[in-house]
Amino acid sequence: MRRTALGISMLLLGAAPLRADEPPDGAKLYRLNCQLCHGREGKAAPGFAKKGVPNLDDPEWQKSQSDEEIRKIISEGSEGTLMKAFKKDLSPEQIDALVKHVRTLARPEA
Repeated sequence: MRRTALGISMLLLGAAPLRADEPPDGAKLYRLNCQLCHGREGKAAPGFAKKGVPNLDDPEWQKSQSDEEIRKIISEGSEGTLMKAFKKDLSPEQIDALVKHVRTLARPEA
């Protein structure tokens, strides 16, 4: 992949550039943009959990959020929390890929 100034800038900002020849990879986008706070498998890191970062693997959390609500939180952030808005960093297609990936993190209910 040829790196352009825009592509390098996007990587430095934590967003993966969108290539026209391939669909966005939700798992890769998650690793680059979400894993630090929400954990590799969707369980918030202890320090972030104490600050209210939700466990995305929690079946109750998964049931309480529609895809549109997750999309809005990723796009606009969540006021009063650590969740920043990604609408300037990620394309709508990348955000949709992230929503789909977040849904794969749900652990089975006991």
